[in-house]
Formats: sequence, C-alpha cells, structure tokens
Amino acid sequence: MDQTEALKPKYSTEKVPVIDFGPYLAGEPGALDRTAREAGEASEYLGFFFIKNHPVPQDLIDRMFAETARFHALPLERKLEVKVTPAENVGYLPQGGQTQLSYSKLYGESKHPDRSISYFVRKEYPADHPERLAGRPWVSNNRWPRDLPGFRETCLEYFTALAAVARQVLTLHSVALGLGRDTLTQHDAFCKDAYTLRLLDYPPRDPALEGQWGIGPHSDYGYGALLAQAKVPGLEVLTRANEWIQAPAMEGHLLFNCGDFAHRWSNGRYRAAPHRVVNYSGVHRNSVVYFVNPRGDVSMDCFASCKSADAPPKFETTSFGEYITMLRKTNHTLKD
Repeated sequence: MDQTEALKPKYSTEKVPVIDFGPYLAGEPGALDRTAREAGEASEYLGFFFIKNHPVPQDLIDRMFAETARFHALPLERKLEVKVTPAENVGYLPQGGQTQLSYSKLYGESKHPDRSISYFVRKEYPADHPERLAGRPWVSNNRWPRDLPGFRETCLEYFTALAAVARQVLTLHSVALGLGRDTLTQHDAFCKDAYTLRLLDYPPRDPALEGQWGIGPHSDYGYGALLAQAKVPGLEVLTRANEWIQAPAMEGHLLFNCGDFAHRWSNGRYRAAPHRVVNYSGVHRNSVVYFVNPRGDVSMDCFASCKSADAPPKFETTSFGEYITMLRKTNHTLKD
C-alpha cells in the first residue's frame, strides 16, 4: 500500500464504456451507424468512453510521453523561457499557475493550488501562411524550448494524428445526432483544427495537504478531449449517481470525454461530466491531453437536430471565445 492509499475515496463499480473503432475505420457495412449509436449513448449517459483500435501508432504515443517527461525534467529556468503569456495560452504553465474552482462547492474546495504543471501546443502555421498573414484569431505562436531536438517534431506529429481522431469522433457524433455524416467536420467551428495539446506533469500528492488536487473537479470547456493512456492512474470521473469512478489506464486505448460545448450545442443531450485528477501514486504522473475545442469566434445556440418547438435551446448563443473568457473570471484562478 502506498503512503496515501488510506486517503482514497470509495469508488463506484460503474465502468467507462469501451467502443471499438476498428470496424468503422475499416468501412465495414453498418459499422458507421452502429459505432455512432454506441458513441452517442456513451456521450449521453456518462460523457466518457474509451476508444479501442484507433489509428494512432503506439510508438507515437510512447514517444509523446517520453518527450513530455523530457520537457518537464528541464531546469525550471529553461522552462520559464517559454512561459505562457497573457496574450496566448501556449507554452509552459508552472505548478500552481491554475487552480480549478468549477465544482468546488459541490465536490470539495480546492484549499491549495492545483498540483499540475503544463505545456501547451496549438496548430503550427508557417510564417508565410495566408491565415497567419491575415491575423486569424485561431493562429497562435507556439513557444518551443531551445536545445531540445525532436521535441517540436514529435509534438506536431502527435497533434496531426490526434486531429484525425477528433474528426472521426465528430463524424460519429454528427451521425448520432442526425445531422448528416460530414456536418460537424465541415462546420466553421471545427474546420480549422483550433485544438490544443496539453502535456501535463503531476507531482505526487502531498498527504499533509488536505483538499489538494492534481486538477480540481471540473468539466472541460471546449467540445471534448482525447486522452492518451498514462502508465500511472489518477483520473476520476463523476457518475450520474454522484459517485466517482477511478478510470483505469488502458494501454492501447484513447479516452474521449465530452466538454461543455458538446453539452451546450447538443442542447443538454451530451453530458459534460465533472472529473478530477489526484496522484496517489507517490511518483510523478505524466498525462497527454488533446482538447477538441471549437473555433473561438463561432457562435451558435445548438445543433438544428437538437431543438424544436417542444425543445427550445436551453443555453444562450455564445462562442467558445466568449465562454472561456467568462469562465476564466469565475471558474479558476490564474497566477501571474
């Protein structure tokens, strides 16, 4: 038993669904509709599901975890050279730089800064790219660490691979919601891959600090997230029965969860489940998260198939950019 085993809560016996993408990706007859139905049901009930037989090579996932550990092992002064700026959320966010407050009144107050350290990457645009030259709001300036050969290349390779999986999930959701196969992948909200890759390091939990999380209970702000499977568990998901599941670390799988905009744009049909991270292991835990965020400037109340005269929109029309600006003022603290 590790030093914090006694501090763990009692967990639900409910399981995170596992969905096999293999037949769907192979184009087997009927597999698209069947897989879409499974993804839709999982998104409605728990809001999380594992993806089996996805197209991302395990070698690439392993290399991404190795590069994540290599970055976080750099001396602090090296990492601070690429610290996030007030203008753009790319680069290094030190420990204590962000503390979630989203569900603190319901599931325990964050009494200490969240015990997480992050590095953020956005889609890379060359200096002469037309959208960079036009000053598009979804074009960011990635802050790469110096003298770390292979790091940038692996991040961008992984970013591209996960963008393909994001499109596969959006296709399934589009079919499940009755929108037409290509509606979401071709929608203005998603056609520019305005996604974010987050490389996380969670130091071991300090057993002396009650009320400290790796990341406090929250729901993701964007449409959803894709998580590569860490070797060390720590993710916990709240069920509809208000019980916590300790999500297993399932090698060879990806984990998808719906975010606030999947919930809002499906008119409440898809569940943005509260979740948190607590590192009880006694060792550092790395995590690689790919946020499937919509473009920040696209406003919508909800998808056409999710509203009617009997089911009017439950949420006001807003863009992701407007929404996240509001949440940053109320749902977490940021350290300068």
